[in-house]
Amino acid sequence: MGATVLAAVSLVAPAWGGPASAGPSAPAEAPPMGWASWNSFAAQINYGVIKAQADAMVSSGMRDAGYRYVNIDEGWWQGTRDAAGNITVDAKDWPGGMKAIADYIHGKGLKAGIYTDAGKNGCGYYYPTGRPAAPGSGSEGHYDQDFLQFSRWGFDFVKVDWCGGDVEGLNARNAYQAISDAIGRATAKTGRPLTLSICDWGKQDPWNWAPGMSTMWRTSQDIIYWGQSPSMDRVLGNFDAAQHPTAQSAGHYNDPDMLVVGMPGFTPAQNRSHLSLWAVSGAPLLAGNNLATMTADTKAALTNREVIAIDQDSLGRQGTRVAEDQPGRQVYSKVLTGNRRAVVALNRTDAAATITVRVADLGLSGRVSVRDIWKAADLGAKTTSFTVTVPAHDSVLLTVTPA
Repeated sequence: MGATVLAAVSLVAPAWGGPASAGPSAPAEAPPMGWASWNSFAAQINYGVIKAQADAMVSSGMRDAGYRYVNIDEGWWQGTRDAAGNITVDAKDWPGGMKAIADYIHGKGLKAGIYTDAGKNGCGYYYPTGRPAAPGSGSEGHYDQDFLQFSRWGFDFVKVDWCGGDVEGLNARNAYQAISDAIGRATAKTGRPLTLSICDWGKQDPWNWAPGMSTMWRTSQDIIYWGQSPSMDRVLGNFDAAQHPTAQSAGHYNDPDMLVVGMPGFTPAQNRSHLSLWAVSGAPLLAGNNLATMTADTKAALTNREVIAIDQDSLGRQGTRVAEDQPGRQVYSKVLTGNRRAVVALNRTDAAATITVRVADLGLSGRVSVRDIWKAADLGAKTTSFTVTVPAHDSVLLTVTPA
């Protein structure tokens, strides 16, 4: 479930060429990085669970590598309100209320995220708790009230899902514009930027309108559903569905969903490929694994500084496919600062393959220096073209720098 905008009302020019619109904040400088609760915990979340993940984000070195957001997803709230319409929560799950957990997260040098739905009712995904779906767990009819409450609690990020909106047949562009405007009004009152994550699963083509109102927007269904094992097929499907490069620019990002890196059933090679694809896409990096129990290999993958630098490059470009000499043997290239390129050689086939990367396909010419990022190995100077050997259903991540 997953997506983002920052503070002080400003004019944001949509990358798709439409008129500038008043957004609730200045655009983020880079794709948001952090962690979200849904993939590992579903609705089984409370103060202790979130505290442990915030602690682990710091102790693992993820905070120092650039991860900032600790995002509370679906299941934190049962749809209850007081007589004035303010959200109320179970004190057993959230002692001190939601402000207490936001304060704890801030005390770790991190930012706090929360979740709601654009419709009257939320997704109702209360497994594995066994409790029934709660009605009224969306924000429709309470946009100004809820986003002001989130801001006053101290939250910095809000993901707004689409289950209720979808059931009601709402117009996503209109609903999310109203939400974006409500966030702007909340920020004007509190002075706290609130990042908006649009999550209509790409159903109403948000890449055509979301850049004017948010920093990130989901482009597809969830990469994993509760109880499922992660698969590269789903990773590739979400990667493909996020290919809308004309919508993306610095501060505005296609969101192929939170990561499944380190989830049970995923291999180290799959973790690396997954991160490579998200990095070349310039996608938000929101981990979904249990940070408190992750392996050393998973931690090393998530905190690889060279991979993160590719994702966070200040140009904010999305990599695109520039070659496919044979079916399933593809080359993706992302323009980086300094006229460099990040390149993913992706082998979707069932056999190892030699993939050719042509310098001209990258928009470069002459002599270039090539580096294998995951191996941390310089491959030397190349001219015209070079080849890499890629295992079946795997990839190689490179940087290419003009000599």
